[in-house]
Amino acid sequence: MKCLKVVGTDNLIDEFVAIFNDTLQSRTICVISACEAGEREVSFPGSPSALRIMQSMPPDIVILRNDKELTAPVVNCSAGDIEDDPMLLARYNGNENSIDPEDILAKMFDLLPQKTAEECGRCGLDCRRLAEGILRGEKRVEDCFYAPGDVEVKLGGRLVELGSFPAGIIEGAVRGLVASLKGYSEKNDISVTIKS
Repeated sequence: MKCLKVVGTDNLIDEFVAIFNDTLQSRTICVISACEAGEREVSFPGSPSALRIMQSMPPDIVILRNDKELTAPVVNCSAGDIEDDPMLLARYNGNENSIDPEDILAKMFDLLPQKTAEECGRCGLDCRRLAEGILRGEKRVEDCFYAPGDVEVKLGGRLVELGSFPAGIIEGAVRGLVASLKGYSEKNDISVTIKS
């Protein structure tokens, strides 16, 4: 799922989210707002029913409203001067023509693992520096060792973080084994479960 931070004044953030949601109606959007005492409020704009919300899990896009902790591309929703921010993706100043939601969507990327260089550093950077490089066009999401790929491994029901190298080995081995089986198609997902 793609992730975007919005910061600024509440009324402009509300306007931006409404425009973004209306333009990208084929996408499910979830807004997570930072509240007092570290609590979070989750909403699904444009999803009036509980059934629609349940059908939309997980969302295509998560908007982190006024979140200071996570590193993600930022849309600044304010009318005044703003500070330079290497994570700034766009600015919404109350003029609907000042943003292009499709362009913002094209530049957004999945949330990085939020690791420091000491915790990981396998790409040579921490997650914030990698995100800044991606926004400048100097790096790619695939440069992240933990970049989401096409392989998912669960142990005891818990998802295991895989790097691109082990994910590639698993994918190649499984595809090589099942390619000769009747009903195999490159277009279909492959699911393997090994029970204890």
